[in-house]
Amino acid sequence: MLENYNKMIWCIVPQNTPLVIRHCSKCNRKMEYYCSEKFRMNGNHTRIDIWLIYKCSKCETTLKLTIDRGIKPHDISSEFFEGFTNNDVNLAWKYAFDRNFLHQNNCVVQYANVKYHIQGFEPQKWDSNTIIHLKSKYFFDLKLSVVLSGIIGISISKLKNIVDLISVSPTCDIIKYRIKSDIELFIQPLEKILN
Repeated sequence: MLENYNKMIWCIVPQNTPLVIRHCSKCNRKMEYYCSEKFRMNGNHTRIDIWLIYKCSKCETTLKLTIDRGIKPHDISSEFFEGFTNNDVNLAWKYAFDRNFLHQNNCVVQYANVKYHIQGFEPQKWDSNTIIHLKSKYFFDLKLSVVLSGIIGISISKLKNIVDLISVSPTCDIIKYRIKSDIELFIQPLEKILN
């Protein structure tokens, strides 16, 4: 993209998983459910059912989201089998951020509750002569414009006026783009932006 500039890697790290909306039989209405980060396995030596467990945020009623039904134990990789058995948090988060998995379980996903921080971002060490490699392991509907306005310290409306001073690779609409993969950013000298 650009040569002879400082390079920094910043990772967008969520602090929690998204909520999902499903009907709660106890509350008798649609409720927010949170991921318990626990799995449940049931079956015998020939077939196993696997679920990720969610709980109603009000009454703690359990909701089982189906990962697999009737699968043969030898068809599960040893890594995944161990993860399901030991309630591996990283594996639970993999499913909790998986839009296809949540859609298949008839869930409406609510990303607004997901808090995050940017690992590697240190305001005192960053200047506008830096190529930023922005990484995100999970998709949670976060707009690039929200991240940029926080980094630069300007409003979204002001950001709209200076998008031509920001280079992005791969090319995207800086204001509308929702971060779903790694991207590189170069922001021209801050005095051009902040004046």
